[in-house]
Amino acid sequence: MTTLTDLLDEGHADGVAPALAGACGTPGVHRFGFAGHLGQDGQQGVYTGAESVFDLASLTKVLSTTLLSAMAVADGRLALDEQPWPGWPGVTVRHVLAHRAGLPGWRPLFEEAMSRRQVGLLPGRRTVVDAAQAVVPDARPDAHTLYSDIGFIALGALLEDRFGERLDRVFDDAARAAYGETTLRYVPIFEQGYVPRISACAPTERCGWRGRVMRGQVHDDNCFAMGGIAGHAGLFGTLGDVQRATCALLDVVCGRRTDAAWTDVLREFAAAPGERGLGFDRPTPGGSTGDVLSAAGVGHLGFTGTSLWLDGQSEVGPAYFVLLTNRVHPTRDNDKIRAFRRVFHHGAMAVLKEVA
Repeated sequence: MTTLTDLLDEGHADGVAPALAGACGTPGVHRFGFAGHLGQDGQQGVYTGAESVFDLASLTKVLSTTLLSAMAVADGRLALDEQPWPGWPGVTVRHVLAHRAGLPGWRPLFEEAMSRRQVGLLPGRRTVVDAAQAVVPDARPDAHTLYSDIGFIALGALLEDRFGERLDRVFDDAARAAYGETTLRYVPIFEQGYVPRISACAPTERCGWRGRVMRGQVHDDNCFAMGGIAGHAGLFGTLGDVQRATCALLDVVCGRRTDAAWTDVLREFAAAPGERGLGFDRPTPGGSTGDVLSAAGVGHLGFTGTSLWLDGQSEVGPAYFVLLTNRVHPTRDNDKIRAFRRVFHHGAMAVLKEVA
């Protein structure tokens, strides 16, 4: 019987990433696997395990910003069809969540903070947000779907305004309500706060402009300039953290959890029409999940080599899949994760079928 560890060992041997961790399950069955090590630049180090901490990259969008948006809509702080950004006429919160605002995918906003010597400092957060909101849309709203960090940077700042507190602090309370006790955290760069144990962190890229291997600080350039706290990136966590959060989201999407108004809103986000829903992604033919998920599946990918997916209507019933890697170590030029993601999801589904 093939196990998740077998799958991850194969990925490690093929050079997908130095460190890999994966989980899959149904409400009654949970399987975990680990492979590789947390050394730097190919050097052996601490073996990957349950305490290993990964830079979750854009999983932040669904685990933090989408969740907070649903909570804000539920308590009246935010309206999906409001247009809160004067520089983006006609762009609504709904457009940003659906990646249909007409915004470009990415811009090196951190360069503005660099020019002002504000990178990683509190003023750098405002500089990057202002630069994001000054980006001119490439197309009118609803013209097409284009995945964009720019909109989620602006949305994260809007949520701070509506909640009246910094995003990491709002998230800490929200995560406890949604996911239970968790060590999912943003890692502030500009002040004393949560700092993961460095020896437990999977290193990411050897960054030219920062002059070092990133480890225990966010890999994303724009998020780093914002001090590690943003709507599009910044969360760190262990496999157990992401697995528990994904199971909680699965309970919401499947209607097994209806104890708060935000759960109804989040379920509507996941079911919203369109290519991506609201704040989530959806599987595509030939995509990272292969043909494992049904049309009801939702999830997200992260640039560092992370992903989470949940599906209330899979072949084995409600199911989830989590893959965490540091495929960008020591360089982002390693793209073997593209093919491996499909291998992982097909193999994980086979594991679930064997125990179903």
